[in-house]
Amino acid sequence: MYRRILVPLDGSDASRAAVVFAEQLSCEHLVLLRVEADRHLQVLPGLSGADTEWKNRHAERIHGELESVAEPLRQRGRTVEVEVRFGDVAGQIIDAARSAELIVMTTHGRGAAGRAIFGSMADRVARHGTTPTLLLRRGAHATAQATPRRVVVPLDGSALAERAIPEAEKLARTLEVPVHLVRAVDLDQVVAMLRERAPVGAAPAPGGDDPYEGARLEAEQQAATYLEEQASAPWAEGLNVDTEVLKGTPAFVMLWSLKPDDVVVMTTHGLGGYRRWAIGSVAEKLIRESPGPVLLVRDAASNGQALAE
Repeated sequence: MYRRILVPLDGSDASRAAVVFAEQLSCEHLVLLRVEADRHLQVLPGLSGADTEWKNRHAERIHGELESVAEPLRQRGRTVEVEVRFGDVAGQIIDAARSAELIVMTTHGRGAAGRAIFGSMADRVARHGTTPTLLLRRGAHATAQATPRRVVVPLDGSALAERAIPEAEKLARTLEVPVHLVRAVDLDQVVAMLRERAPVGAAPAPGGDDPYEGARLEAEQQAATYLEEQASAPWAEGLNVDTEVLKGTPAFVMLWSLKPDDVVVMTTHGLGGYRRWAIGSVAEKLIRESPGPVLLVRDAASNGQALAE
């Protein structure tokens, strides 16, 4: 169970989908946060950036809106805190999340302009924050009412990708759902690498047999063995864990294999973007196009990096 979850809201109905999802996690303490960017206040007619009195009135109004969201949760037995902040949205969310175990947020809201602002803030929070961040995107929020049925962990054999496993385990135990470990093998890439290493002028195999069939089968077997080793590790005790080896371009076959009620759990790297693992641009493609929520776990090696656009 999660002890404390932060749910940033922006006043839109879309952002409230995060509240629905967070409530499913049976958290002991929910924190509903609203951050108003200073630049929004400065463009309002007749408003000075130093107008403390107006800010206080504005904060009271927002606080009331948050309370209207919090009260039904309290009536259902949840402990809910509300908080209003002003300043840089991503920076304030990251700061507020220091005492939380998880951030649950949507990446779109407030129409076209809001999507550009809040969506980019969600990306910055996921890249630069140290708290695991679960993102619900446009389209994904429509499925938030349904209880997730499976936790999917894309792996590529790297230690970086494996750092997502502890969070996947925690989420799966909380939701009481199975874990699906998946690894994609790009067989065309395997063949291309072998061709590059082949001696110049090497003759093809006699009889027209595929000289690379053995290499393809070996790559698939290695991937299957790796996944089975992960699935039989101590963390999986008491969980329903299965594995799958996909064949094809990783970014596409992984995306096609996902269902709307899947939650993808994966590691990201900071430093201004998503690190390209051996599976290439899979991380970013799943973040942008997955039909369900994506839980991003920050690579511990990049924690402490400065927040930047």
